[in-house]
Amino acid sequence: MKLEHHFAGLGEAFYAKTSIQPLLKQRLVEFNQALAHALSIDIKSPQTKRILSGEEPVEDSLSMVYAGHQFGGFSPQLGDGRGVLLGEILDDQGWLHDLHMKGAGPTPFSRRGDGRAVLRSCIREYLASEFMHAMSIPSSRALALYTSSQAVYREQPEPGAMLLRTAQGHIRFGHFEYFFYQGKEIELNQLIDYCLKHYYSDCLASDTPLESMLIQVVERTARMIAKWQAVGFQHGVMNTDNFSFTGETIDYGPYGFMEDYQPDWVCNHSDHEGRYAFSRQPGIGLWNLNCLMRCFSKHLERDQLVAILQHYEIALQTHYEALMTAKLGLPEGHNVTNLLSSLFAILAPEKMDYSLFFRLLSHLLPDEFDLILDEVVDRERMRAWLLDYQQARLALEQDWSQVSMAMRQVNPKFVLRNYLAHEAIEAADQGDFLPFRRLLSVLSAPFDEHQACDQLAQRSPEWGRLLEVSCSS
Repeated sequence: MKLEHHFAGLGEAFYAKTSIQPLLKQRLVEFNQALAHALSIDIKSPQTKRILSGEEPVEDSLSMVYAGHQFGGFSPQLGDGRGVLLGEILDDQGWLHDLHMKGAGPTPFSRRGDGRAVLRSCIREYLASEFMHAMSIPSSRALALYTSSQAVYREQPEPGAMLLRTAQGHIRFGHFEYFFYQGKEIELNQLIDYCLKHYYSDCLASDTPLESMLIQVVERTARMIAKWQAVGFQHGVMNTDNFSFTGETIDYGPYGFMEDYQPDWVCNHSDHEGRYAFSRQPGIGLWNLNCLMRCFSKHLERDQLVAILQHYEIALQTHYEALMTAKLGLPEGHNVTNLLSSLFAILAPEKMDYSLFFRLLSHLLPDEFDLILDEVVDRERMRAWLLDYQQARLALEQDWSQVSMAMRQVNPKFVLRNYLAHEAIEAADQGDFLPFRRLLSVLSAPFDEHQACDQLAQRSPEWGRLLEVSCSS
């Protein structure tokens, strides 16, 4: 395994040197073989095992410093309070990826925290990030999960764990905010040059490389959030320090995948005002980008920054409409605005399961509506919508079965429901990782039937609907 250390070359204004501090009686319980193969990582190598577990320190490993707007308020200095960047590694396509350990122990940015992670949060992130990858949503990914006999205290003692994860980059909006508000212009310019070189090198050929890069950041962010909205994902903590400059979903904490359709659903029990509610995510994405653009106010004129931000709404709306059109089995460019608005007006009062509805729709046969009608109370209202929907599909004179098959490749059968993660965590706490691996298997191929695992595709039981997650998750 060959680690590179490009970020470390920026200098210690950008980080503090840190190393993984192994947990007591630490052991590897899950390793992502497919991802490791793409990164040419051989876990059978004794030296690789020692490096990844923290038993052999990496000379240039570090914890990043950054700032961030958290629930609307600005924190001038944050940083990796429990994370260590081991370095970067080339994949089989020639792209660099960060190797980053969560729960690696206290760092200078821990802010009186213990720097540790619990098994519960590591399992939740492992499952979510691999599911998002399978859904073609840009995301960090889990490479390895370690558990231990060490107790870590949250609301109560829990097993300590570490999660090794990869991402194209861990640079956040908050990195730029840190250097801008600290008045560190030299370091801000270094960071800009670094991102242009390593993440947006195609922009260097432009006459206006900075503007070109920022337009791509805006559009990547817009497309990411459009995918969130289409799949029913809520991040839970959309602070600027949790937003990736490369347009990847990072920092899985109190996230959730919407079950009953509720536009104003809040998955994070700690978000008392509903700032990051599901329906507000697109607006928060733009708010965060506004915060980011302020950091370039000495590089570009206000009109230029406004013009860059104007790419957001167009990109988000265009991508979201394309995704939802595919979910409905209609051709790209077909106007689905009325169909969607009337559908959502039905799903909300029915408290219809969002993912289940679209999966059932992909199995629908002409004039045979009971599959869906049996799931609702107001059958006549739903029947009227289904007739309109059927008419739209039949008018296109496409092969119904082929379209339905294509729909099943964009409407997952399996979704990471909160109660499923809870059951996997409870079993793992007792040393049984089989439920976790079984759930991971279906979430890694969520469009497949996996008939032996049909129970994992069912609605949540009543007790499962009452589960809550908070920032400690």
